[in-house]
Amino acid sequence: MAWMLLKASMPPFVPRRLDDQLGIGSFRAAYSLPGVGHTTKYGTGEKLADTLINHTLAERNPEMFVGEQLHALPVPESQLPLFTMQARKDKDDPLSYSEPYMADEFFDYGADGGHEVMPVTYTQELGTPIESDVNWKELGPHVELRDRVREMYPLAGALGIGDTKPENWALMQGGVDMPEISTAGTVKVIDPMFDYPRRRPFYTPEFMREASRFQQDLPELREFAQPLYAGLDQYNDPALAEQMLDAIIQGEQQNLQNILTPLNP
Repeated sequence: MAWMLLKASMPPFVPRRLDDQLGIGSFRAAYSLPGVGHTTKYGTGEKLADTLINHTLAERNPEMFVGEQLHALPVPESQLPLFTMQARKDKDDPLSYSEPYMADEFFDYGADGGHEVMPVTYTQELGTPIESDVNWKELGPHVELRDRVREMYPLAGALGIGDTKPENWALMQGGVDMPEISTAGTVKVIDPMFDYPRRRPFYTPEFMREASRFQQDLPELREFAQPLYAGLDQYNDPALAEQMLDAIIQGEQQNLQNILTPLNP
């Protein structure tokens, strides 16, 4: 598949300092380096189903969506700086497990002084970050933007796309015009989430053909995560890392099913 051919095109890097951090969310912290045209993210591995969905949408609609690639750690876990999973800004929180399938079982990862979550590596094409301004303090603009994306891409709407706040977009060439986000150029969405409340779609023949093709093109979660399994020897405890990856795959399989269910009548 095309996503497999891209694996070597954006090799992950190790950030030099916390100030290299572009931002941190609930599941990943993103970093940039001068002269490197992609970001490297270190995250918990949770919401892998959303990562898979977004990656597959990006292959179909690269003018709107930017997928992420999964990688083995670029260095042994013991050599990865502890700050990679920390927050640069005081208002943000460090990464921790929040999905029950991880938080209930692996809450004490790193109790020996290492990383507090098992670091999972992603890379993604780099764009210019966008920040929310005063116009985004109310809920209304966020709902309007989400609904516009759903109208433009009905399949994404059926998948329950959401969390499309300005910070989850970037200025990029070859994107779409969304003046409500930025008037400085075209933009793409880089970090959406799925399985938000949505209406069931109209199951027209055209929609059913598109939904069928999408599900046929969608890799298995375990297949998508193969680069992580291939890098198990980079972790301090490879057996524990494999156990944790298995827990992620099992937990995310249910999340994936929830996302996909409305595609089928």
